[in-house]
Amino acid sequence: MKKGLKKGVISELKEAIGKSTAGVVTTYQGVPTPEIVNLRHKLRDSKLELKVVKNTMVRRAANEAGKEFMNSHFDGPLAMVLGYGDVSAPARVLTQYIASSGVGMKVGGGFLSDRWLTPAEIGTLATLPSHSELISKVLGGLQSPIAGLVQSLSSPIMGIVYALNARIQQMEGK
Repeated sequence: MKKGLKKGVISELKEAIGKSTAGVVTTYQGVPTPEIVNLRHKLRDSKLELKVVKNTMVRRAANEAGKEFMNSHFDGPLAMVLGYGDVSAPARVLTQYIASSGVGMKVGGGFLSDRWLTPAEIGTLATLPSHSELISKVLGGLQSPIAGLVQSLSSPIMGIVYALNARIQQMEGK
């Protein structure tokens, strides 16, 4: 690869790594090209990106992006799945794809902000609910006590209303 082209690739990688919130490193050796294409489509649907690049270029880009902790983890042919929003999305989508398709990919670790994650931690991250699911659970938890309070406060009033309606019907019957 020509030097100018390498600089462009490194610059692009630096930008992608720098703005990503999380990433997962995986092997891809022995995986057929159609499977890689399917994975790219699946990732694109979730607004994620798959980068297959040389380790030396990723190391340089990581250094320039201020994520030097990543350098010791690039060994052999690897690909990176980068996410720019939900931090659990790269791990979740990739592990679901590997499990459902049965491809011979293995998760080698990943990063979350400025911290390296082991494959076990990536597995845990993959099981976390998405950002929107967590927000809905929190809002549901906040709403539940309020709904209970409203029910408790309205219960005596509803009892009076039912008693009055019963008395009205009883008097109309005479």
